[in-house]
Parts: sequence; structure tokens; C-alpha cells
Amino acid sequence: MSGLLAVMITGLVIFSTPDKNNYNSFKADAQLNTQIDKTSDRDTFEYFLSDLVDNDTDTIMHRFERYNQQLESSERLETALLGKYMRYKAALATLKRDNNLNVDFQDLHQQMLLLQRAFFTVDEQYHLFSEENLLRELALLKKGIKESAQSSEEFQQRWEFELNKLPPVLRNSFRNASLLAALNETNILDTQSQFIAREALVGSEAAERLRILDQQRTDFDRHVHSYLITRDVILNNASFDDIEKEQAITDLRKSLFDNSLWRRIEALERIHDR
Repeated sequence: MSGLLAVMITGLVIFSTPDKNNYNSFKADAQLNTQIDKTSDRDTFEYFLSDLVDNDTDTIMHRFERYNQQLESSERLETALLGKYMRYKAALATLKRDNNLNVDFQDLHQQMLLLQRAFFTVDEQYHLFSEENLLRELALLKKGIKESAQSSEEFQQRWEFELNKLPPVLRNSFRNASLLAALNETNILDTQSQFIAREALVGSEAAERLRILDQQRTDFDRHVHSYLITRDVILNNASFDDIEKEQAITDLRKSLFDNSLWRRIEALERIHDR
């Protein structure tokens, strides 16, 4: 009877399914409309740590423990490992405070490996960081090939040779990571140049989908900005009592946002009011 709760009451067995609200009890306000990333243990850890800016580590740990208790015993993650991961991330942040543009990336890579060894067992290091470390090593290798190659043809030949040594899954992961980085670099371009660059990277249809997503994001940000300004006006209107203010804000929210976005908007309100 997986997922069911059985309660014995005077000889009767009552079955009930878990409350959806309990499922959200371990989420931060800004995470209520999001799904937990279960791709890997590390991705799950990162999901909970994504709210670390607004909450302390104890709050994050308590939310994670509540989430963990709702899993089947065979699916539960190690709470102690999350604690290690949080301490590792805090130490890692100290390596990234140097604003020197002439960073020695090879040295930084080695420092990250040393930190991993300091916080985790060999098995834990492999479980959490094997792919990330390999991708970083390949990025450094690619940088070295680019600096030493005499021509673009030589670079491409040597680089493809190195990629072809990888298992297919990792080869695709690195190519996808490289593609994502290239797409991110187009963000500084004007709209027309950005579309042309994206079209060259991913094709016309995908470039158009990205353009639509950008427009939707821009529209949403504009609506949020307008909403928060008007909301401030309502809250500062002395002729309204608290009930009238609440109703006016609700009406405003209805006019601008779908109900599915309300929790997200409420979270943005709290951030705005700080």
C-alpha cells in the first residue's frame, strides 16, 4: 500500500492519501510552482540550496528532512551528505571571491578537487562530481588546444579526436554544455544579431522558440514591475481600509496574471517588501 497511510481507530482501518499541501510543506515560497529536480542526488541538493539566499542552513536542512521522510526508504537521500555538500559549497564560494580577470583556471580546478577530497569520501566524490570534474578537465583541454593550434582546422581536428574518446553520453553532455555556453553569449547581442547567432547554433525553429521565450519573459517582467508599482500605490492610499486594499490588490493580480502564477507573484511581493 505504497503512498497510503493506515490509521488504527477502535479496530477500524482508515486509509487516506497524503495531502498535497504536506507535499509542499518542505518548499520555499518561490519554489511552490516548481518540481524537485530528482535527476541526481546533487541536483536534488541544489534544488533545496537554491533558496539559501533567503533562508539559513538550518531551515534548508529541516525542509530537506521533511521531504526525505515522504520518500520510500529505498529512495531516501543521506541527510549527512547534504550537510557536507552545504559546507563544501560555502568553502567553494571563498575560491570565487577573487575578481582578478587573469584567473589561473587550472589552479582553480585543482583547488576545487582538493576541497572535494577534504569534504567527501572517494565514493562520494565520484557520485557527486565525476561528470562535472571531467567536463571541467575537458574545458581546460579545449582551451589548451585552442591556444596551441596553428589553425581552426587543426583545432577542430584535435578537439574532435579528444571528444571521440568519451562515452556517448558524456560526449553529448559536453557538447550540450558548450552549446548552452554559446547560447548564453548571445544575450549581449541586439535582437537581430542574437537571432542570427542562435540560428547558426541551433537552427531556425529553435531560434524562433528561444525568441518567443525571451519575449514572454520580458512581458512577464514588465507586468510584474507594473503590478508592484500599482500595488505600492494601493497600499499607500489612506482612503482605503485594509479590506479594500486587499480586494484592490487581488483584482489587480487577477487582471495581470493567471491563477497558476499567484504563488510566484506573492513570493515576489515578499521579496519586494523587504
